This record gives sequence, C-alpha cells and structure tokens, in this order.
Amino acid sequence: MRTGQPIEKHRRRQVNAAVLAVLMLLLLGTFSGAKQTSGQAQRVFHFQSEGVVFRADFSAAAVADCSFLGASEYRVVIRPENEPINNSPWYAFQVTSEQPRAITVRLAYEGGTHRYRPKTSTNGRDWTLLSEDACRVDRKGCEAVLRLQVGPQSLWVAAQELVAGETLAQWMDSHTQLPSAVKREIGRSLQNRPIDLLEFGNRDSRRFVFILGRQHPPEVTGSLGLMQFVDTLAGDSELAARFQREFFVCVVPLANPDGVEAGHWRHNLGGVDLNRDWQGFRQPETKAIRDKILRLSQEQGRLYLFLDFHSTNQDIFYTQPDDAVTFPRDFARNWLDAIQARFPDYRVRREGTSHGGKPTSMRWVYRTFGVAAITYEWGDKTERDRIAKIASGAAEEMMRLVLDEVALERVSATRNQSRLRPPIRYSSSVFYARAK
Repeated sequence: MRTGQPIEKHRRRQVNAAVLAVLMLLLLGTFSGAKQTSGQAQRVFHFQSEGVVFRADFSAAAVADCSFLGASEYRVVIRPENEPINNSPWYAFQVTSEQPRAITVRLAYEGGTHRYRPKTSTNGRDWTLLSEDACRVDRKGCEAVLRLQVGPQSLWVAAQELVAGETLAQWMDSHTQLPSAVKREIGRSLQNRPIDLLEFGNRDSRRFVFILGRQHPPEVTGSLGLMQFVDTLAGDSELAARFQREFFVCVVPLANPDGVEAGHWRHNLGGVDLNRDWQGFRQPETKAIRDKILRLSQEQGRLYLFLDFHSTNQDIFYTQPDDAVTFPRDFARNWLDAIQARFPDYRVRREGTSHGGKPTSMRWVYRTFGVAAITYEWGDKTERDRIAKIASGAAEEMMRLVLDEVALERVSATRNQSRLRPPIRYSSSVFYARAK
C-alpha cells in the first residue's frame, strides 16, 4: 500500500494540472468576449495514394483541415481563430506532388468569405498573383476553386506574401547598422515572443515620432508600406539627415507576433483584436507599447506624430476630424495635401473620424497627447511598386512638415516667447487627459 502512494499522488497531480489547463483555456475564451472555435491548425496532410502532401507547419501557415475529394481534387478548410471576427480569411500552405500534375484545390471558408486572391511562390520570397482563370469564386464568396500546377518542388499558396516575424526581424536588424539605430525588446506577447522596437535618430532630442504596425496579422500591405516609409526616414538623403538630427524615431513593426505566427485572421492569442484594446489594455502586447510611449513622453519630451500602419480594401488615411485641434496644428490636412500635390495621379482618401468611441490606438494617442494620430491604411490589392513610391514620398513630405514646425519654434524662441507654440486651446468637445 505504501509503495503505491507516490504513484497515486503523481497521478492526482497530473489530473489536477490537466484540469487547470482546461480551466485556463475556458477563462481565456471568456475574457476575450468571443466564441471560441477550433481555429487554424498547423499540420501536415499526407495523401499517399496520390503522392500529394499539403503542409501547414511553417511560420504564418493556416489551414484548418484538408481532405481528398477524388480525381486530383482537394478541399482546404479556412476557419478563423475565434468568432465574431473581421472578414480577413487568411490562409497559407505548401503543396507538393511526387509527379508533376495539375490539381484542383477548393478553399472552403467558414466564418467568413473570400477576400484575398491567392499568391503563389516556389521559394517563399518571390510571389505571383494567381490568374483570374485559375481562381474562380462562387457567388456567395464561400468557396474559391484554384487550379494549380504542382510537382516535387514545394508550391507556396497564400492570401498575401509571407511577411512574418523572421522577415520583419531581419529588416530591423538591417537598420541597426546605422550609428544611431538600436533594436530593443519592450515586452513579451502572450506566447512569450518579443515585442521589438527599432530606435534611430537623435537620442538627445526632445521631439519624437512613434510608428506602429501589424496589430492585425493578415495586413501585409501595411507592413510593406511601413518598411518603405521607415527606410526613407532612416535613409542618407540630406532631408533624412536633417530629420534624424532633430527627431528621435521609434518603430514597432510587429505588434502581434503570436497572431502572425499562427496565421490568425485578426486577433492575438487571447482572441482579442489588439486595436480594440487601447482602453483597458488587458493584453500584454498593447500594454507594453502603451508603457513605452508613456516613458518616451517623460524621457524624450514631446510626441510630434503617431502613425499606425494597416491594410484594408483601399488606400485611406483615418485622421482626427478637422474641428479637432491637434499638435502640430492642422498637420493631417497639410500632410495629405502635400502628398496629393506630389502625386496628382494618385487619389489621397481621408476620413476624419473619432472611431465612434472604439478604443483604437489613434484614439488613445490623441486623447492622451493631443497630437496628430493617424491610421495609415494600404489597399490589399495596391500594386507593390506603387506602395513603395507613395510611402517614400509620404515620408519625405512628413519630414518637411515637422522640420518646418521646428523652424517655427526657433523663430518664436528668438522673440523671447515660449520654445513651443502657445498652448493649444481645446474645445469642450475634445476630451484631453494626460495618462497618469
């Protein structure tokens, strides 16, 4: 009897640990405010009789299920991580065949409808948009039928190019070669991945700019725009050199590393839309970024501009309404006018919004600092060369405007006035509160 007691205690501990794990998962679903589903699984599907393999076991892969329908036809289920959710049905997988052949793949959407026409690649770096002839979508958008040529070499199929954690980390590392640039960790995600920050410019400056990206996992064009924008700020042009002397720049290109890694449609690992968590700050990702911005406001001085890069159906800027007083004054309108004048063949869309009370990043930054806080959205289908061109030009126009503001400050200082412009008088309709 005595010899069996340690074994029995060990079994009880195992059972208790298992029960605790289940309870934690249930609580996670409860606090997320969303109905949990089975979500995307990262798996490998072998169809030995056909000599075909579907892989979804790499970074940003997303396939919920895969089955053989017969006659070289396969069904791939695309399912969200939890519901309710924004309609951004992400998918990414690889497929190989022992013999070169044509196969049909039916993308079956659950919890959403078709949004992204597939891109394919043979190396995971260079991508080609699948032709319309090879991608037919039913009227309701619940299924997309793909015609693919496969063989022994892996064919990558994804909703957008794969710009995941490793790509963004390498991009950040490439900038640390600059004398003033540093990459540092400011927090950890739910799954203990680092939230990394890139810093460059004048560390002794009392002025800083903060740039954020990828709160939502599938929004690849937002990352492409952010990288080109920051590349221009960190460049070696005369304008960029002046800007770097006057400003300190902080960039978090990947706010949701868990969601990107897992191939989520919208949320972090806790089933939460991070861009709706900028009030309660219940998620570690948003809390880490908020805390860094607050520390910078104490250590570096004044925040001049906040940009949050996203993707949607079209290129658009979400800004404060015109009747909302910001610092710099009228920055959003002046900046977008400058972009439009520079690219007359490009339609600059702007929507002045308070986000209807939604707890977004731009709303929190404006309410806290009174600064121009802008959500910079890039279209899912915007040509990648066009993204690079417009983003670079937008960065240059931004630098000119904020440098003009610095020049005005210095003129005021020489006239024995305040170093900064006179205090902004906020209307009663604008809530302004310093974060404690």
